[in-house]
Amino acid sequence: MKIALLLPRSVIYPSMSFDMMDGFKQALKNIGLEGHHEIISAGIGVAAKHEEIYERCEQFLLEGADIIIGYINPISAEFIHPLFESSGKTLLVLDSGYHFPAFQGKLSNAYFISLQGGLCTRVITHKAIEDGHRNFAFTCSFYDAGYRPSYIYPAAVEEKGGTIGFNHVTSLRREDFTLAPLTEYLEQQKETAVLATFCGDMADDFFRAGNNLVNNHSVYGTGFTSDEAWLSKMPYPGSEWSSSVAWSKTLKTPENETFVSIMNNIKEGKANLFSLLGWEAALFIAFENENFDGITINSPRGKVYMNPENRFTEASVYYATVSKDENTGNCLLKDVEVASVTESERESLNNNIKYIQSIEANSWLNAYACLES
Repeated sequence: MKIALLLPRSVIYPSMSFDMMDGFKQALKNIGLEGHHEIISAGIGVAAKHEEIYERCEQFLLEGADIIIGYINPISAEFIHPLFESSGKTLLVLDSGYHFPAFQGKLSNAYFISLQGGLCTRVITHKAIEDGHRNFAFTCSFYDAGYRPSYIYPAAVEEKGGTIGFNHVTSLRREDFTLAPLTEYLEQQKETAVLATFCGDMADDFFRAGNNLVNNHSVYGTGFTSDEAWLSKMPYPGSEWSSSVAWSKTLKTPENETFVSIMNNIKEGKANLFSLLGWEAALFIAFENENFDGITINSPRGKVYMNPENRFTEASVYYATVSKDENTGNCLLKDVEVASVTESERESLNNNIKYIQSIEANSWLNAYACLES
């Protein structure tokens, strides 16, 4: 089988494309399929230009690719999908879950392996409400404001009887970064909890600047905000905070221990969200699969099921606490456990998606976490 990978780049995750490719190849090697497939690849920038992605796919398909794997958003996937309908080939999308699909139902020749970023957002909101909070301030970066967690947080809070009394978006330019408006509000509203979504160095900026905020208020983050690759670089802000994640390197399962050992033996930190997506793609393809409907794989993050109704993967998401690494003084994840509300929140998320599909709603086109500067 000839397999083509569309690989993006990002200044905040400079090894992203290499990690996806290494995860894919190492999973094939681990299951005894090293050299079994012909693997080719091409760069797609930050995965924001539909026409560029279309051209890459068209060329790969003309050259005989059987499956194309790409870290792109569902909007791009829908744009290029006619190529796969016409050729009868398969598109396997690696998806952050930070976009919503614009299409209803499913695409006939496309599948999505998702990190379920939107689901993580709903799950951590449930925990915040369960912890007794009803009044919230929402904060995010200018970049994160263009993705769906910025909608899911207020939607979930309202559904659960809470209120967001203040919204704070950091400036586009780093030199203009300030938490002053948020801090001033919280000084007046001391019983307010904080809901946050930041990515990479933007999360680092937030927690470095927000020590007093974290020490005096309960903070809840989602998905990439508590990505272990960045947490290990971030100084502990002085108090623990809560998050919901798709995966953690600390999960104690044979599949995860194998994954972490193999990837980190290549390079420390190679076991991450992007190599995980590549690894899972290989598990789905395995022995020349091209139809993934109803398939369940044993992934490092647990069982991952391909729902044939919408062709998005479904997996448990996890509660986790961001705490202090006593060896480095930086952050780490602890107390990682399956969120029992995963499936009920998945149903509510589907309602959120249907609502956004019924109105005009904009978003960034970049695949999440893909930035040029």
